[in-house]
Amino acid sequence: MSETLRIACFGDSLTEGYGLARQEALPAILQRELYERGVNAHCLNFGVSGDTSEDGLDRLDDILEAEPDRVILAFGANDCFLDEPVDEVAARLSALIEAFRDRDIPVLLVGVNAGLNPDPSYRTRFEAIFPALAERYGLPLFPDLLAPYQGDPSLTLLDGLHPNEAGVEAMGHALLPMAEALARGVTA
Repeated sequence: MSETLRIACFGDSLTEGYGLARQEALPAILQRELYERGVNAHCLNFGVSGDTSEDGLDRLDDILEAEPDRVILAFGANDCFLDEPVDEVAARLSALIEAFRDRDIPVLLVGVNAGLNPDPSYRTRFEAIFPALAERYGLPLFPDLLAPYQGDPSLTLLDGLHPNEAGVEAMGHALLPMAEALARGVTA
């Protein structure tokens, strides 16, 4: 295999693997699956439970210091849960994307649904952030990281919100084609 590709998986508890062992977290699943497909990638786990897009901006320098070759950017679940203003969330994600673009680091943008927010207007505006940013920056978009496990109690921890090991596997399998395209430098 070729030189090891460094992929920063940058997000919140869905990236970190809340309640799970490190080897059960999404970055570890993606790394294993990519390797099985002939992609020599090291998926760095830059997930922190509870983080919002604002926290992501605060941690940006740590990610850049790691010198990733690619980034999987996955914030939004906590922003939505905390009712963060939609325009501010969009601006923060835009700033993160631009920081990576300025360094020629390709980004896979990962969205989430806002189904747990009680305000239908907020949900509509929030969910529009991700396709709008993907279009604006010409990024590949995985539309909803929650969809592969949400609503299936056999795939969640007891809190009903976070994926268990099988739920993370489901997320990883769903995300894998786009992660592989990102790793191989295939553009949308």
